[in-house]
Amino acid sequence: MDRLTGLDASFLYLETPAQLMHVCGLLVLDPTTIPGGYEFSTLRAEIGRRTEDVPAFTRKVRKVPFNLDHPVWVTDEHFEVERHVHRLTLPSPGGYEELMELTSHLAGLPLDRSRPLWEMWVIEGFEDKVVVFSKMHHATVDGVSGANLISHLCSLEPDAPPIV
Repeated sequence: MDRLTGLDASFLYLETPAQLMHVCGLLVLDPTTIPGGYEFSTLRAEIGRRTEDVPAFTRKVRKVPFNLDHPVWVTDEHFEVERHVHRLTLPSPGGYEELMELTSHLAGLPLDRSRPLWEMWVIEGFEDKVVVFSKMHHATVDGVSGANLISHLCSLEPDAPPIV
């Protein structure tokens, strides 16, 4: 159990329905480079494998009784990657405009604070690519740690092991 720093807790305190405090990213993947081809279930299982040992993906916020101090991070004993990695198909004609409309809608949805503060949406139907829209609360990541977490999840070559 780790207490949130004052800065990280402030991102929770400052969040409102009109000002969400999460960080979003968009990855456009070429499915022809995936060994064995693209399958959503395989991609989600691999994301699960690469997130299961990383606290930023498996911990959630717990309030302190009577709000006497900043919240604490606790391990989500019921963590399931299926609650965080979702699948969508882009509406026809599946172009840039439809992708931006969908991702802007997803960016405007708050994260569920009863779970670890991240989610990914795997979006199919954009040209011949697979798009991954990711969202993590700013209490969990900043710019550098977010880049490091993405590096842990991704690889530049097929079958490359995760970066430790």
